[in-house]
Amino acid sequence: MLVLCLLLIANANLWAEEGEKKNAPDSTSLTLEERWKETALERYQCLADTNLNFEAFELAYRGYTKLILSGELTKSKYLTVVDFSLSSSEKRMYVIDMEKDSIAYNTYCAHGRNSGGEYARKFSNTSGSHMSSLGFYLTSNTYSGKFDLALRLEGLERTNSKARSRGVVMHGAKYANANFLERHGRLGRSYGCPAIPTDMAEPVINTIKGGSCFFIYHPSNYYLSQSKILKDYSFLLNEG
Repeated sequence: MLVLCLLLIANANLWAEEGEKKNAPDSTSLTLEERWKETALERYQCLADTNLNFEAFELAYRGYTKLILSGELTKSKYLTVVDFSLSSSEKRMYVIDMEKDSIAYNTYCAHGRNSGGEYARKFSNTSGSHMSSLGFYLTSNTYSGKFDLALRLEGLERTNSKARSRGVVMHGAKYANANFLERHGRLGRSYGCPAIPTDMAEPVINTIKGGSCFFIYHPSNYYLSQSKILKDYSFLLNEG
């Protein structure tokens, strides 16, 4: 993975030099964006059998790469993407093995009860909101609590910075199981935690715990306009 990132940086510098040679200041950043998206698309296509939204993957992959380059990830093998643009009746959590370019797990994931019914439509970083929070997280340690095994999540952005104090963790829940979905047509909802089926909690949590990248996506302009992690492509030039 480190080799891939170094190659991306090297390519980015070449793209920038090409743009400078053309004496077109705006074309440099545009070329970076276009070339980056080509790289992301190639990586996405390697995943093959998946319904994962490309935009969700591209944003997650961009942030994941930036976090690697900034030294914030201690576990780069896995990238987790939760696509809250999808119905809760769909398997919208993807744990991607970035070394094998494959989907390690694809399962259901519940959103906060005040974020919406079948679909998550509203998001908050406020304590007591019982809403989900968008953006990038770093997976932390596990503990045994109300829902048995749970995984603490550290919010890395303004939109999820209070995850720890709000008690937003990944855990298994009966309302996220397939039989609940069959009875109600949608999953139940949490207090803001990304809850998953009880039988998936232990394998998923043990796979991604300990410093991996976790991204909750929704095509929200409010989030995208605030995310410093996704602000630009300058990280490809190793400028931050």
